Amino acid sequence: MADEVSKTMDLSIPAAGMQSASAAFETAANSLTQVFQNSTNPLTAGSTMGDSVDLSTAMAGLLKSNLDFTANTKLEMVENQMQRSTFSVLG
Repeated sequence: MADEVSKTMDLSIPAAGMQSASAAFETAANSLTQVFQNSTNPLTAGSTMGDSVDLSTAMAGLLKSNLDFTANTKLEMVENQMQRSTFSVLG
């Protein structure tokens, strides 16, 4: 029966979510780096490129990936707690 419980709790879902969030974070960070590398003056990166959309988009991507990673971490913690509780009841 304990084997059935471990099959129903798929711990790979939050791990895949964290991996996806990490990749999104890396993409956004690279985009942000490119904005500053392409600018002659990093303090005015948006204005020298014509618009600050690239900077805003990169920052939004960083924030979103951070929230996604945090949410998946909490999901994994809850799943682990549920699994421990289930095993203690069965145990």
